[in-house]
Amino acid sequence: MFENLKIKRTIRPEEIHIKPKTTWTNIKIIAISALGSFLFGYSNNAISGTLVQQSFVSKYLSGDNAAALTDGILGGFIGGNLAGAIVQGPISTRYGRRIATAVAALLLTISGALQAGAANINMFIAARTICGIGAGMVITNVPVYMSEIAPPHSRGLLVASHGLMITNAYIASSAVALGFRFVYTDYQWRLQFVVLTFLSLLLLLSVFFLPESPRWLVQNDRIDEAWIVLEKLHKSDSDPEAALARAEFIQIEAQTAAEKELPKGLIYIFKTPSLRKRAFCAILVWMMGQSTGVLVIANLISTLFADLGYDTTLQLGLSLVWFVIGQTGSAVNAVLMDRFGRVVLLVVGGYLCCINITIEAVLQKFYLNSGFKPGVNAAVAFYYIFIFLYGCTVDCAAYVYITEIWPTHIRSTGTTIGLSAFFVTQLAFTVPASTAFQNLGWKYYFIFMSVCFITTTCILFYLPETAGLSLEEVGMRFGDNVEIEFQQIAKEKQQQKMDGIEPLPEAEHIERSIEVPSS
Repeated sequence: MFENLKIKRTIRPEEIHIKPKTTWTNIKIIAISALGSFLFGYSNNAISGTLVQQSFVSKYLSGDNAAALTDGILGGFIGGNLAGAIVQGPISTRYGRRIATAVAALLLTISGALQAGAANINMFIAARTICGIGAGMVITNVPVYMSEIAPPHSRGLLVASHGLMITNAYIASSAVALGFRFVYTDYQWRLQFVVLTFLSLLLLLSVFFLPESPRWLVQNDRIDEAWIVLEKLHKSDSDPEAALARAEFIQIEAQTAAEKELPKGLIYIFKTPSLRKRAFCAILVWMMGQSTGVLVIANLISTLFADLGYDTTLQLGLSLVWFVIGQTGSAVNAVLMDRFGRVVLLVVGGYLCCINITIEAVLQKFYLNSGFKPGVNAAVAFYYIFIFLYGCTVDCAAYVYITEIWPTHIRSTGTTIGLSAFFVTQLAFTVPASTAFQNLGWKYYFIFMSVCFITTTCILFYLPETAGLSLEEVGMRFGDNVEIEFQQIAKEKQQQKMDGIEPLPEAEHIERSIEVPSS
């Protein structure tokens, strides 16, 4: 490899250095794309406040079938999520990450208007299902896009903005629900979905300000466009020659060439050992994440506070505080992830959530409907402790991990596998949740705890760490052959200077010997 260079002596690793820098351009593009993350969180949590708005309850949930209808509303959205995650893969792979986001935004806009104008409960559930499809597409596609835009040294922090924006959206949705609590009209509950429609339109407009993923462009032979995007992302005052962009460009081209003729699709993934391991890792991550019960609690948090004896205003207020604490935890997670690694945080978080869920169940067993105020307050406190622990350890790390472990040519399909596990597990726990809490009460938490403990233990022994590696180098942890490493590129560049060889200005002028695996 690099046959035109004559190497006279060995360079020690400590002599090799491409100074990493996260540019403002990179940060701005990540921030704009995170509007999609925000839309998933807002569309998901919009129902939490709606379920306790008196105007909605009196219109749709005043009968004996209220629990069943609630489960149907939640199930329609989550089922749509699963469908959206599945259809996103081929759209993103064929037409690009930007087009996939645009389609999702269009579905969210249409469904937001239909929810706001729903004439009956069947129309509302159908609109929630369409909303779920758009939300499922965007939650799957956005972290893929972010991971392909972010530089290796800060990828954890930047892609963590996906989880952060989801929790920010939960906060915003809860705040809006609390504000609309004081709008005393029949259309009170509809206002939440008017806001959702407006935000969805913003997401659709934001697509025009985003570049396409450079890895997707290389994968589709749009080499010049890919270089322009990478140079724009990484060039800075401290790196005027865009050395980081050139190194990444060489690596992307080499790895893409090696993967070019490889087959794609689910059958190929589960037939190939290294890809099959990735699939099991992604499934384990979100089986554990969802078995904590986090989205069951998030969707029903206002109702759960009602069960503890609080009125509607306090239900919404306490819910808002719950989401604020969760967002604080997610911010901590984003900071810790690149320093301590993804797997450590996932394992620690899984076990801590198991302990917390068990304590919550015991408190509710003895103090729910008891009138003993200290016991009820303790149950509320452990809801807050739970979301802080989950946010600090699992929330952002899970999104980052299931995205970065996949090769470029199947990243969308692979991420879909992880998020399909997310939605399937959520369906299993959330759809029967209202009825389960009504019939089982505190015992339902032990189902969460059991699955969470088992999956966390599997993660401890099965998942390889990925922190600090480029997306191409992550493959080494799963047994792949990585065509060119960053250190290798930097080493050859350093040797050129030492030997007096004129640096080669363009990545495509460097001669490479690449063995392309047969399909």
